[in-house]
Amino acid sequence: MDVSIIFPVKNLGQKLSEMIPYISSQITSFSSELIIVDMGSSDATVATALRLLRQEGLTGCVIQNGEVTPAEALNSGIHKAKGKYISFLFARRLYSGVLSEYYHTAEHTDADLVFGSMTEAESRTAERQSMSRVVKKKQGVDYMKACLEGKLYLDIAALLLRRQFLLENQIWFVQECRYGYAEEFLYRCLMRGKEIVPSPVMLKRERGLELTGPSPVPVGKEIFQETEAMLRVQDILWCEHSQENDLMELLTCQRIPAAVMHGIDVLLRNGYSHSVVRAEMKKLSYEKLLKIGRYTSADLKKKIRHWKSFWHHYFPSQL
Repeated sequence: MDVSIIFPVKNLGQKLSEMIPYISSQITSFSSELIIVDMGSSDATVATALRLLRQEGLTGCVIQNGEVTPAEALNSGIHKAKGKYISFLFARRLYSGVLSEYYHTAEHTDADLVFGSMTEAESRTAERQSMSRVVKKKQGVDYMKACLEGKLYLDIAALLLRRQFLLENQIWFVQECRYGYAEEFLYRCLMRGKEIVPSPVMLKRERGLELTGPSPVPVGKEIFQETEAMLRVQDILWCEHSQENDLMELLTCQRIPAAVMHGIDVLLRNGYSHSVVRAEMKKLSYEKLLKIGRYTSADLKKKIRHWKSFWHHYFPSQL
């Protein structure tokens, strides 16, 4: 089996009737399996998925996981997967024409992780790297630094990963985490991958097929799971790449405080009082995470200073 595609779903109903034939059309150049992981659907999602797998002649299965987080559903898919490579599919982010190119790149380079190009410049660089041994290959921490600096965008929905790489390094999604789980997983892969390879293929969304509308899961204090995810990334960086000072400062003075401020903003926008948010910050000892340094953006500096000095008058819409 070449590629296992893991697709977490919940209450997609007839939307699957559009998505699965589309997926089938994207995976004709290699052997594959489609692992659909249901997260407690209350509609006909499971029956529809089973019918469409048979109708499209696809190898695969439907796993009924009950009411679980997307992270837990993805882990179930990894456990079940038999492919040499793994890719993740999400109903809200569908990319067209990438898997065949990713598979070709992975087989050519023995990559642990393959990702696509967002711009023509990235595509040209990836093509030069694939054609020439003179072009210096970047390490995973280099790509992680570019992500944290906002110079590179990697989407968990547009990756190809070598399954044995994940198993050997015990890289899994943190099951109880709803916010930040994908970014944490990605950084774990980048910090431990030996062959991180960009593909020249340009990423293009299939927006007409994607699920739209607000997420049905209400956002509450769980939003601070994003901060906890970045703190776990920081711990791994300390242990495995302690010499990466710039990367550590980016995490400490930009990404982690940005996650904290994002949590504050979300709670205030969802009706939590300033005193409740302030109390939660104290309980979690998050005030000490609001550090400012040379990598802190101007907007984030403004938000942090405003919160620290006038937290009872802080409103996200004002900044």
